[in-house]
Amino acid sequence: MQLTDARKKLVEVQDLTVQFGSKRHPFTAVDAVSFHIFQGETFGLVGESGSGKTTIGRAIIRIHPASGGKVLFDGRQINGHIPRALDHEVTRRIQMIFQDPMASLNERAKVDYIVSEGLYSNGFHLSKEEKEQRVARALSDVGLLPEFASRFPHEFSGGQRQRIGIARALIMEPDFIIADEPISALDVSIRAQVLNLLADLQKARNLTYLFIAHDLSVVRFICDRIAVIHKGKIVELAESEELFAHPFHPYTQALLSAIPQPDPVAERKKVLKVYDPSCHHYGPDNPPAWHEVLPGHFVLADARELEQYQRQI
Repeated sequence: MQLTDARKKLVEVQDLTVQFGSKRHPFTAVDAVSFHIFQGETFGLVGESGSGKTTIGRAIIRIHPASGGKVLFDGRQINGHIPRALDHEVTRRIQMIFQDPMASLNERAKVDYIVSEGLYSNGFHLSKEEKEQRVARALSDVGLLPEFASRFPHEFSGGQRQRIGIARALIMEPDFIIADEPISALDVSIRAQVLNLLADLQKARNLTYLFIAHDLSVVRFICDRIAVIHKGKIVELAESEELFAHPFHPYTQALLSAIPQPDPVAERKKVLKVYDPSCHHYGPDNPPAWHEVLPGHFVLADARELEQYQRQI
């Protein structure tokens, strides 16, 4: 899945495999996944619940150990055993925004401690005044008042709690942020605000995002490229508008057909597609492989399916 591009690859995932369970009875959650993320872009990872998208994000940030493959950050491998100095560097430069803004915040701690906790654990030697200044700046950057630092999480709305989670990531001055369905637990009226906030922060700080979601309409708004994952395998990858214009894989087509239409008439006439894995006829003689159907547009298919996709162009 190589794409000729002069941009720098900040993150490279090569044949990443993540397994859970015992050695005798392993469960493969992520199966030999490969992709790269360019510096400054937003890369979307989309799939239904249980497809392995969150597991990939947690493997990159090293919450889940990789069972196989490599994760490279800024050209250096960061999975497995790495030197302590690199561990501290990666911990600072890679941050994560979690799905549930309430469950990811310590209810017994004040916002001041929640936002600044990473500074303590990563060896920052700051005075009390310097720490307070950083917390105030991080809260201000996400649209919260500095005096909110003395409050507890339960005193805030869902959107405000998610902004606190974003501030907790920003205070470390990261280069790469993994956003794990950051708006799925929020009200519809708040989602656009958080998406716009993430876009503004990316421009101001030259951030790189891995945006994990199950809603293709959301990733179309914020992502530069999108990878579609099904049962631990990436089945299609392309630039956002290209993926919407030419969805080749049946699973991608099924996800697109499920997007709600704002027009009531169009919504009633919409035909939902159901993905049936038995439509593929893979076997030892015709295993699926990555093919570049269009420039920068990759799909997992066998020879017969590839020919069918090429006829659709």
